[in-house]
Formats: sequence, C-alpha cells, structure tokens
Amino acid sequence: MRVKRIEQIEDYINLHKTVTIDNLCEVFHVSRNTIRRDLDTLSAKGVVNKIYGGVTSNKTQETIPFEERNIKNMDMKNRIARKAAEFIDNDDTLFIDSGTTATTLFNQLSEKKRLTLFTNNLEIVVKSIYANDFHVVSTGGALARNTYSTVGPDAARLLERYNIKKAFMSATGLSIGSGLTNSSQGEYEVKKAIISRCHKVYMLIDSSKFGDVSLMTFGRIEDADVIITDKAPSQEYLDYFREHGVELVIAD
Repeated sequence: MRVKRIEQIEDYINLHKTVTIDNLCEVFHVSRNTIRRDLDTLSAKGVVNKIYGGVTSNKTQETIPFEERNIKNMDMKNRIARKAAEFIDNDDTLFIDSGTTATTLFNQLSEKKRLTLFTNNLEIVVKSIYANDFHVVSTGGALARNTYSTVGPDAARLLERYNIKKAFMSATGLSIGSGLTNSSQGEYEVKKAIISRCHKVYMLIDSSKFGDVSLMTFGRIEDADVIITDKAPSQEYLDYFREHGVELVIAD
C-alpha cells in the first residue's frame, strides 16, 4: 500500500510541479509525518527536490525551456488571449506578466493604440521595438532565463511607483484554500507588487490550474476582478466566485 501511495505521490508532484506538504496531506489523507517519510524516499531516488514547506519535481516547469512551454496547448492559449484582449482599450495603462499565455496576449494587441505597457516579460520587450504606438516600460530586475523575464525586489519596487489601470497575469495554481499561487520567489514579489498597485486584475488561468497549489500565495482569489479561462471549473469554484464578486469569463 505504501509503495502504491508513493508512486501516486510522485505522479502528483510531476503533474503539479511544485506542491506543499499540507496539500499532499489533504490529497492523500495521511499525516504530515507520513508524507515527510514518503518524500524522503522520493528525494533519495532523485525524482523530487525538497524545499521549505514543500517539494518540487525534477521535471518541474521551471526546467522546461520557454520555447517548449510556449508551444503547448497553443489553441487554448490563443483563445484565452483573444478573450483577454477584448478587455483592453485604446489609451489604457496596463501590465502584462511573464506567462506564456500573457505573451500570446501581446500578439493580439496590434490594433490597439497609444497603450502604456509595463512588463517584466523580455519577449514582449523585444517585440515592442516594432510597436511604435506603444509606450513600453520594462521593470528591470534579476534575469530569470528559463522564463525570459525579470523578477525580484528591483522589479517590484519599480511597479510600486505607478498607478496601473489593468494587469493581466498568470498563476501556476488557484485553489480556494491557498488562493493564487506560484513557485518562484522572484515572480511572487512582482505579482504581489502589481496586485497592490493595479485598479483591475485579470487572471489568465487555464482550467488545469484549478485546485493546484504551488509554494507561495501571492494573492487571494478575490484579489482578481476577472478570471479568464478555457472552461468552467467545478460548482464549488463557481459558488466561490459568485460569493466574492469575481467575474468568470470563458474563452470559447
């Protein structure tokens, strides 16, 4: 029975990339001590890395090159991006983060005029060279090579200086218990900063992320004004969104 559970835990970690000990306890209905022993076994095999409060897969998304992640689920990303672009008006001041869906969103903005765009997404910065009608502000900060982005406290401090009308962001997990989560300290600081300074937050979340929990919570679900996704989540989430005033938009 323990061998089977450990195999299931390994599969779960590989699927969700980064998970907390509490999340594993909840999913597998065992104690923290039991989970720790199972994680010790997986760590000894070299298939996971233990981190403070949780564990990451050695196949974690952060080790997958940006180009490879960007071609996965392109139809879904395009649908979400097209829907998100409908919420952007000429003369808007906005932030777009480093997620691959957010990069796809930028590609939908060719008809928009006089945008002021803040971003930590280096691919967007490069593409903006040809967007003569956009005023683009790069956050600066520490280079995160695998995500083509800049992160950390310097990027966060720049964002804290401005009042930004709309933010379009992604998350590696969204759950009722843990809120909006991600697994990178540097990204966490940027996302926290933009939520604190932005008038309206749009989360671009593919449906596979509902129920996932990554290591760090950068916001409550209700910090998002609008969640744009490819298909409706379970009734539990629909009820939560309605009770907390979060608009759900399905990209069809």
